Amino acid sequence: MGQQELRLQAKKLLAANPDIVFDERVRIEIPVEDVPFWLRFSSEWGGAVYLLDETNNTRVEHGLITQEHYEFSKRTYRLGLIILSGLYDQLKAWQDGLAQPSTDHKETYVYEMNTLDCFFIPAYLDDFSRIQTMDKESCEKYIQLILVQLTSKTTIDEAVHAIETMADEYIRNIHLWA
Repeated sequence: MGQQELRLQAKKLLAANPDIVFDERVRIEIPVEDVPFWLRFSSEWGGAVYLLDETNNTRVEHGLITQEHYEFSKRTYRLGLIILSGLYDQLKAWQDGLAQPSTDHKETYVYEMNTLDCFFIPAYLDDFSRIQTMDKESCEKYIQLILVQLTSKTTIDEAVHAIETMADEYIRNIHLWA
């Protein structure tokens, strides 16, 4: 499917139900021993995204970017912050639950990733791996795990383009559905 067809399909799906971006796309399992990595990643990268959002404000104030670019970047950064904060909160609560005796608590955290998670998390892991080289192996492992899940029914290029197109359309038009 071509880029234009993907964009039209994304617009049509979002017009019918903008919450489609919150439907589960893939699941990955995070073993208990990897939870500290994920907590560190979501916390540290959330701080980085916050700083990017602040820089974005300064750039528009100084006329370095257009208002349209500012709005798109602001939505992107803030959605990214929501994704990372939500992941951190869910993992922290899950980890804290490990200390409580329970028969229904699993030894792995099941991360049910929606379209926005699939858009942001692999890209953030890739960026994080360049800054925190000690975590490069973990980042690459989870990027590959996500890509394998996404490509179970299609090629990697098609899966990535579909996720990117849906997320891009959602970010550009979120103000219409808010």
